[in-house]
Amino acid sequence: PFETTNVAAGTTWSSLATAPVSPAPASVTGQGGVIPTALTLAGQGGGELAGLSAVGCAAARTSQWIATGATTAGADMVLILSNPGPTASVVSIDGYGASGPLNAAPRQVTVPAHSSASVLLAGWFPDESALAVHVRADGGGVAAWAQASLMNGEIPQGTTLASAVVPATTQTILGVDPKGTSLLRLASPSGEAHVSVSVADSTGVHPLAGGEATVAEGTTLDMPLDGASSDSTPITLIVTSDHEVVAQTTTITLGAPWAERASAWVMRSNATPATALTEATIPGATQIEGMGRQVLSSTPIRATSLATNSGVTNVRASLLLYAPAPTQASLNDQGSASSDAPSPSATPDIWASPSPSAGQSGTSQSGDEEDAQSSGTSASTPGAVAVRVGGRTVYVAPGIPTLVDLPDNGTTLSADSPIQAAVVVSADTAVGRMTTTWNVGTEGISAVSGAIRTTN
Repeated sequence: PFETTNVAAGTTWSSLATAPVSPAPASVTGQGGVIPTALTLAGQGGGELAGLSAVGCAAARTSQWIATGATTAGADMVLILSNPGPTASVVSIDGYGASGPLNAAPRQVTVPAHSSASVLLAGWFPDESALAVHVRADGGGVAAWAQASLMNGEIPQGTTLASAVVPATTQTILGVDPKGTSLLRLASPSGEAHVSVSVADSTGVHPLAGGEATVAEGTTLDMPLDGASSDSTPITLIVTSDHEVVAQTTTITLGAPWAERASAWVMRSNATPATALTEATIPGATQIEGMGRQVLSSTPIRATSLATNSGVTNVRASLLLYAPAPTQASLNDQGSASSDAPSPSATPDIWASPSPSAGQSGTSQSGDEEDAQSSGTSASTPGAVAVRVGGRTVYVAPGIPTLVDLPDNGTTLSADSPIQAAVVVSADTAVGRMTTTWNVGTEGISAVSGAIRTTN
């Protein structure tokens, strides 16, 4: 159903330039050993593929995973592969589902040098509701993303772009909207993984109800996040396991009522694990808001069968800061003793058609409310991390996500100790409020950590 060469134009901010570039360039190259960071905003304010996504610059890798989306009725998933290298790369793709591997031999596609290729995954892995794909490439590798969308008959149910990730035993996912209906998808590449999920919100870090799970080797598992927090601002998930796992979330929220129907548009967003950092260049709110207005005001490349409004009325950008709690294990132990922990929820199928109609699970986004901003805590708070954002210092309490205003102009973010940071973008459109999160940094850079021992 897709013509993958016909894509919506995006716009890119880069740490190498003062103004965003539109249309989005294919690659961003730093000189003199400077590693660039960049984000591309892509989206449409209406049409069948309505949605907003902020995807980061990514370094090419030879092995990476994507754990989101579905290929069931009404759902579509497009895998995007980009090869920045001087020679062609042969890419092998393996699919995994709740029951295990989906192909006996890897599916392969050749991506020419300095170019991109798109693959419709339903042709390889049809009728899969909990899909994960492993992307392996020879040579210098490729960068990978996936576009996932859903239609309920003629009613759009949201489109989102997801970056590829690498498996790890400890992962921090920023920017999950507690007001929506969310799923955490897990995949275990090697070995049976015992997974524990904790939630960090304004009350600190506490175990997720039903957040203990075992993921068999070569399978996927969807974990519901409903009731994870009563906060109104984005929360953080901490995923720990005894074997490396892949972890990504998808959130849906209800949008405007669909014309002539009782159902509603659905907005969809994706969140991936963030990389720890102590210094980074970030865009300004003025740049992000201008980029959002540009992409959401463009004509949809696929209009809905029934004429509907599109466009954007307001775009807002915030900065989400998170300093890890000092000892995650002890915090989990303290939280598990609470008798007030909610019971685990039944797993909603947010990749099925139809998705919830108005009045069911989810929160209608009218655009009248705004996420509360924080000024951080004080320097005297035990373990508080000083984060300098331009000329302002914000003290971030360990284990508590802190949402602050993004400075008007691009600046540098620095911290005394490693933190995670994300830019959260929300846009009010005729079809509902769209939100997306960009993890500050570059995918594939500083993604591997290890211990260094020095001997005097």
